[in-house]
Amino acid sequence: MAAVFLFLGCKKDEPVAKIPYDLTIEGGISTYTTWQFIRLTKPATLDQDNVTPVSNATVSINDGQNDIPFKEISSTGIYSGEVVQNKNFFKGYTLTVIYNNKKYMATDTLQPVLPIDASYVPAVVTSRNGGYRLTIPKHTFSTSIAQKWLILVQGKTWTENKFDESFPFSYSHVFGTPNALHPLTQEARVLDLGINDRVNIYKFSLSEAYSTYLYNLFQETDWKGLLSSVPGNVKGNISGNASGFFYATDVEMQQRTLKTLAGN
Repeated sequence: MAAVFLFLGCKKDEPVAKIPYDLTIEGGISTYTTWQFIRLTKPATLDQDNVTPVSNATVSINDGQNDIPFKEISSTGIYSGEVVQNKNFFKGYTLTVIYNNKKYMATDTLQPVLPIDASYVPAVVTSRNGGYRLTIPKHTFSTSIAQKWLILVQGKTWTENKFDESFPFSYSHVFGTPNALHPLTQEARVLDLGINDRVNIYKFSLSEAYSTYLYNLFQETDWKGLLSSVPGNVKGNISGNASGFFYATDVEMQQRTLKTLAGN
């Protein structure tokens, strides 16, 4: 999950990079597998390129009835636990993190995802040189329901514990374009594939709180223009002095041929 950091400066003769947060929390609950993953890191500073894993924290998730403890994986800052009751739709899941005698908590509500066949797929398919070209916009606005998508070529898959891998997600927003006077230059990913190729399509549900957070986050990143203000702080749902967003998401995955997708 991305996070936006605000750096505060001191006097010119004493430049010091200050971090507004104690730690960053990534990950959440997913219906894709019962094994769940949470990553804790200390944000990078102006003189430090990489984040630092946070070890020796106490991490647990409440599924509405039970607290499930998570264990760290080999000093990576990634904590894992099995949440068997991972399909409590319309119910809240609560994360609790205790680190350096401070407690951080967050709750998100699990919404069911609309089946892929019952809705659109955010990709334009055109014929090209005996194959197909997929044009996948990163952002689609004014949809009836907020969703997150991931379309990967056959052989590539998504798993929740790959925090360091940058997946090309795309997003359907219930909100309109953020700047009607100056339309956005649409970002898009283009895939040229053979006529017999397949793609793996993942579709993720988003709670109202998470979709609003993502929209606000993109206003500070993807949608900043030359006349935009200085990037601000995009606060997630985590209490205490921590950044990030703890989410609950329902996931559907389908493998589709390009020929079928073109006729969708």
